[in-house]
Formats: sequence, structure tokens, C-alpha cells
Amino acid sequence: MDTSSLESLPLEILVVESNPAEARLIAEAFRDAGLLNKIQRVHDGEQAMALLRKEVPFRDAKEPDLILLDLNLPGKNGLEILEEIRASATFDCIPVIILSGSANPTDIQKAYRLRANCYIRKPSSLDEFLSLIQNCYQFWGKSVCLPPKSDGA
Repeated sequence: MDTSSLESLPLEILVVESNPAEARLIAEAFRDAGLLNKIQRVHDGEQAMALLRKEVPFRDAKEPDLILLDLNLPGKNGLEILEEIRASATFDCIPVIILSGSANPTDIQKAYRLRANCYIRKPSSLDEFLSLIQNCYQFWGKSVCLPPKSDGA
């Protein structure tokens, strides 16, 4: 199989991050790594679920291929959102990466029990953070075979 065509496929990413500076940094790092499409960003779990369900104001949102989910969110926390995503037959196959500052073993264990695809601790340095996001794109955007979207998009 010719993998060169796979490398140019667009990847739709939903970033659920309450810190606008970190969300912007994640988006810029993905673009620098070669991501072709825009990144959808929301700042809390309620917005994330509204986007996935294509509720107002997200009626035209594209279903993500991948979700980057912080744990510390206003309202519902990231673990509650992960549980809701995994309970939905529509969204349960979308890979969810927990990207959190927490190293709490309980958070990590619960995330994996709720079927997070991976748990990544946010690095403290800017260079390490940018490298992490670029590596994430290399792996999830170019190496992994993702499931087809539920909406046929």
C-alpha cells in the first residue's frame, strides 16, 4: 500500500482545554507539525459534548478524528467527559488522549479504566511541550489507522 497518500490525509482534532494560552499553543504546535485542517477548540466539557452532538452553536462542526482532553475543566471535569464519550455508541470509538498536568495515580488509573487511549502529562518546558504535540501528531496523524467517522464524513 502506498503510504504517501496516508500522510497527506487531514486530521480533525478537538482540543478541550480551559486555558486559552495552552489551547493556542497546542494548535500552533500541530500546525507546525504539518496538520492540514483547523483544530476545533472548546474550553469546557459542556461545549465538547455540544460540539460532538452538533448542537447550537456547533451545528456545522466536523466530527473529530481525535480528542485531546484536559482533566481540569470548569463544570464537568475531563474524566466525566471521557465517561460520557465512552458511554455513547456514536462517539465511543474516537480516540481520546488525556493531556493533563496531573500526575495523580488515581486520575491516571481512572482515565485508563474509562478507556482513554493514552494519558500524557503536560511537560513544564515550552520546548518539551511543543515536541510532545509534534510527536503526538506524528503518531496519531501519520502512523495510526483511525476508525471511520460515524457520520460518514
